[in-house]
Amino acid sequence: MHVADLDGLRDAARDRAVLSEARVMLARRLGVPPGEALQHLIWLARDLDMGLAEAASLLVRDGEGGSVGAVLAGRRAPRTEGGTAERRAALSEVEDVLRRVTAEDTAGDEEILDRVPDDPMAQAVLDATLDSSAHLVPVRGSDGNVTDFLYVDLNAGARDMFGRGREELTGQRLLQTDPGTVQSGLFDDYIEVLESGTSLERSSIPYTTAQRGLSRSSRTSVRCVAVPTGICLTWRYHHAEDRTVRRLERVERLALVGFGEWDLATGEADWTPQMLANYALGPDEVPPSPHDLPKAVAEDDLPLVEEAVQTMFSRREPVETEHRVIGPDGAPRHLWMFAEPVLGESGLPVSINIVSQDITRRRGVERALAETRRQMLKQQERMAQERRVAVTLRRAILPDEDESERLPGLVTAIRSLAAESTARIGGDWYATRALADGRALFAIGDAAGHGLPAAAAMARSRNGLLGLACTGEPAGRLVGWLNELVGTMDPTATGTAIVGVYEPGRRVLEWTCAGHPPPILIRDGRAERLEVVRDPMLGAVTDWEYTTISTPLYPGDVIFLYTDGLVERRDADLDERITRLTDILQDSSTRPELVLDEVLARMEHDRAADDTTLFAVRVE
Repeated sequence: MHVADLDGLRDAARDRAVLSEARVMLARRLGVPPGEALQHLIWLARDLDMGLAEAASLLVRDGEGGSVGAVLAGRRAPRTEGGTAERRAALSEVEDVLRRVTAEDTAGDEEILDRVPDDPMAQAVLDATLDSSAHLVPVRGSDGNVTDFLYVDLNAGARDMFGRGREELTGQRLLQTDPGTVQSGLFDDYIEVLESGTSLERSSIPYTTAQRGLSRSSRTSVRCVAVPTGICLTWRYHHAEDRTVRRLERVERLALVGFGEWDLATGEADWTPQMLANYALGPDEVPPSPHDLPKAVAEDDLPLVEEAVQTMFSRREPVETEHRVIGPDGAPRHLWMFAEPVLGESGLPVSINIVSQDITRRRGVERALAETRRQMLKQQERMAQERRVAVTLRRAILPDEDESERLPGLVTAIRSLAAESTARIGGDWYATRALADGRALFAIGDAAGHGLPAAAAMARSRNGLLGLACTGEPAGRLVGWLNELVGTMDPTATGTAIVGVYEPGRRVLEWTCAGHPPPILIRDGRAERLEVVRDPMLGAVTDWEYTTISTPLYPGDVIFLYTDGLVERRDADLDERITRLTDILQDSSTRPELVLDEVLARMEHDRAADDTTLFAVRVE
């Protein structure tokens, strides 16, 4: 993999890391899950008219500025309704009953059923009942006591807890199919009805039974009456009602919404548990009356609630307001409240319905977002100032393209294009110098990063190389020293470079590549990449001996150098882009100025993404 590929991967990995860090930081600041924090970050980026990665970078840079806490509404994970230990104990008792009755002898059950005469009263009960209903006869032991009941018949709509009806239950024993009757005490009640002739009615009792290792529970209503041949049962399970109640309770708990009702005639109040919790009241505390409601809110919000109550009674209109309540922990809770009067025939209020929602979390998030946005704007201004300094520094360091020093035996042309987005201004640099011994030095490089740090690293790299060039050492030695210089910068920096020293007398180019895209040689109408030694980029490895490559040149040869801004695109392969550049150069002119113009016109590079520097050298 080419070093430029590594740079692209490193930039992409850095963007992902910054985005991840910003998401976690914003989630901690807002008190929300990371997924929700990412959505808030996207909205912030749109609001500030910047890219997501740039917004994330701003947030991370401002991470040391102090956290902004969001006050969150307390919320606990739900628990299973009912005590787990009690339910397990009940189920164990039901299973014990089932094991015991299963072992009993049922050989005489058919004979008992055959002896049962017609019972018009029992049939009338089955026909008249809309709920599940069954006709049962007793099974007696040797001592004459009732040990069980047999199903003689059931109505068409009868279903037990496991969905079994007339076909499955007729002829079966009650305790074997529904052992929960023993644990609930209903079995003894049925015997009492049979022997005394009294009726039994139980409304909405908790009921648990078991069958084949499965348990079922529901609130149940049961009615039992005596008939000449035995008893008739009528039952109804409250599955649908229970589900509706549970769903309403869960909606209230998840949305922190509470409902209350005041009966103005009796003075009674009926508030749901969440309504009591919203107003910091315990389950056993009495809700305040409408006129006492202002006493439950924070002192600063008293006028708001008093006005709302007065409006509701005087104008007889619904009211809506937001106010605070001081919680048990002393922290304020923000409540949204909506109340409406219910009018009687006289037009006067007879009751009041009230709904409240705890919006503390929402208000905390809004405050934290507003503070985060303010801090990001300040950080954005600081970064804009840094970018302006970076642009100024770049212009001050790099000579104008038409003012570059003339090199012996060479004709040069340079184009150095700063990124259109000031946020992406990087560390591209170039250098030329005629050496005292008649040789010519030219170089191109790219300091990693963007903004002021990259501009500072570019200045040190370029000026350091020009100072080292006075030693007259080979290109490999110069780059080795430059590597040590870059590696000791504070803050640390990295970069790429190609440094070449041309000797006109022998027409030999001695050059070194430090992680930079390969130069391209144009000769006799053909263009090809020069073979490079894979030496590391500057600042990556200390004490590295860089290789000096010797390339013979001929009159008319053109060496084309460039930075990664010309060939790198996120949606294209780097090697394919360099191949495209090589094909363009093969069809281009040999005049350096025209070469640069043609490349810029045909490469379709992204000037907004990065700096771009092109350097063409023609041998005379």
